[in-house]
Amino acid sequence: MRRWLEEARAALDSVSTQEVAAAVGVLLRTRERGGTTFAAGNGGSATTCSHLALDFQRAVRADDGLRTRAVSLSDSVGSITAWGNDEAFAAVFSRQLELMARPGDCLIVVSVSGDSPNLVAAVEWARGNGVSTVGLLGRDGGVLRGRVDAAVVVRSDDYGWVESAHLVLEHVLTYAIKLPSGALGD
Repeated sequence: MRRWLEEARAALDSVSTQEVAAAVGVLLRTRERGGTTFAAGNGGSATTCSHLALDFQRAVRADDGLRTRAVSLSDSVGSITAWGNDEAFAAVFSRQLELMARPGDCLIVVSVSGDSPNLVAAVEWARGNGVSTVGLLGRDGGVLRGRVDAAVVVRSDDYGWVESAHLVLEHVLTYAIKLPSGALGD
């Protein structure tokens, strides 16, 4: 048990508070301009996206009356399988963004490897269409680390610890954008 807790602590300790602050800044600017936050991930990361969208919709109610609109692109089995079957699995998120996203919105990608082709395609589409990007990433951040506006990297090769840390970070982001402006510290 002690070793397990030490590994969990090490994964969380690997996260840069400066990276988290940069991600919070992107999310606050999206909310302030009335944008929608989209989230996309595969496998276990898809469930983190569902949780993130739920928390952003339900838990984030700012004192200034601003609300946070959030959608998990990983939730629609119909959309994912239709785009995957008709085009390619690499298009399942970018095609949804084409239909729903607008300039000023934000895309959060959640990935242990940072190299998933469908997430890379979604980020590339977002970058070319005025949509800000945040990555909750693992290992060394993969290719997405250099392509998102704000990358938060859990520096661990263990996918379980990365996914667990991403869930903690999802809650950190939720609480951070819920705080009064300027209240976020280290």
